[in-house]
Amino acid sequence: MNAKQVEKFVMSYLEATGCTIVEKTKGGVTVRLSPEADKRLTNRPYYWSFVERTGAPPETLTFAWQFAQDDDESEEAPAGGLTNRTPDAAGGAQPAFAFGAPPPVRVLREDVYFGSGRLTQIFGAVHEGGRCVALFEEPPRGRGDRLGSNPYTAWLGVNFKVEYECDMKREEMFGWGISLATGYIDERFLDSLRGRKLTPRLPSNIHLLPNGLSLKKAMTQLELTLERKLKTGDFEWAVEAEERRQDELRRIRAYYDPMIARAEADEEKEALRQRLSHRESEIDWQYRPRVTLSVMNCGLFHLPGIH
Repeated sequence: MNAKQVEKFVMSYLEATGCTIVEKTKGGVTVRLSPEADKRLTNRPYYWSFVERTGAPPETLTFAWQFAQDDDESEEAPAGGLTNRTPDAAGGAQPAFAFGAPPPVRVLREDVYFGSGRLTQIFGAVHEGGRCVALFEEPPRGRGDRLGSNPYTAWLGVNFKVEYECDMKREEMFGWGISLATGYIDERFLDSLRGRKLTPRLPSNIHLLPNGLSLKKAMTQLELTLERKLKTGDFEWAVEAEERRQDELRRIRAYYDPMIARAEADEEKEALRQRLSHRESEIDWQYRPRVTLSVMNCGLFHLPGIH
């Protein structure tokens, strides 16, 4: 990621989490974090526990993030400190502290670039917070009746990961969606979201159609339908894996059975049997064919139209 891509990603995160942009400059931004972003990025669990216990108004931190160095700037503000001086009318500087005035806001200054700790932290917050999202498609600007109301249908979109495992492994992804109004399942739903402009905020002049399915029933329906689809697949790989498993078991038993038969002491026989049992368990875990279905992430998408 170059500096522009990092900046675009971070600005999208700040907008999505409701942060307040104090100042936007070329290659940088000063932002007051929202409570949601502050909880994820500042590592202040004791402070937020106090706020939630007492109901005190939260005081979130303010950051000045620089995405790219501006060569035209001849002077930079000191990093990581307090912004405590302001220019006077004559162009000089005077202390910002005045009797009876509130103290200045503490601005933490950081360089944010690909590989930096802060960007890695934001990646983690996006990954964790993005496991389940609620988004609306933005209606086209300048179109439609401003006095009317357009119907929106709620869809549950889910990214499933299917793992076919034995001594080898293969993965498949399924991005399916189900209409909560009608129960219709679109097997290419998440592909159809590409190119749509989505926002976490409810657009104006729309109304949401009532849901005929709960989220729990919709997820169950998706899982059952995908399970039926998977059962119709080609499982020749599983047959071959089972043959390899049985072959490995025969090999290991052919090695240990004569040793157990020749052992004279009961303690030695028991030790060999335990070693054989352990090796059989390892072979079973390595070769036994299995299919695992898991949910990577999901979202509630409100899209225009009746579906």
